[in-house]
Amino acid sequence: MRALTFKGYLLSQLDALCLYLMMFTDENLKNKLLKKYDYLNDGCGKLSGITGDNIEKYLSEKELSEYKTIYDNYLYRLNKHNIETKIKNLMYKKICEVKQQKRITNYRIYKELNLNAGNVNAFLKNGNTDKLSVETVRKVLTFINEY
Repeated sequence: MRALTFKGYLLSQLDALCLYLMMFTDENLKNKLLKKYDYLNDGCGKLSGITGDNIEKYLSEKELSEYKTIYDNYLYRLNKHNIETKIKNLMYKKICEVKQQKRITNYRIYKELNLNAGNVNAFLKNGNTDKLSVETVRKVLTFINEY
């Protein structure tokens, strides 16, 4: 196995650039860049024919895992807010159940955890998931479970 060099590492990071070039760059500019920077040819060659309409199928069929990882990361970032909102809603339901069973006040929660009272109250009273991060909601859930 060859030792990793910084230059080698940077060359391995060209995948996102190649993906961008093949999908969003004018054909004339793309050809000029590929002629001038020959190190882009391998990556871009693998992506010949990729479009916004066929990207998922293309990346799966051609087994281009390095490019699929980039696309999957994009999808995760695109849907991150919705995913976190679902998680916080599930934790909110559990918090409300345990809080009622143990008769824990909102005041006790935000004082013990040193949290912003307005944000905690907006979350606990109204279920406003935008006021607290997933990490903070986890802290609240852990606190009431251990109370």
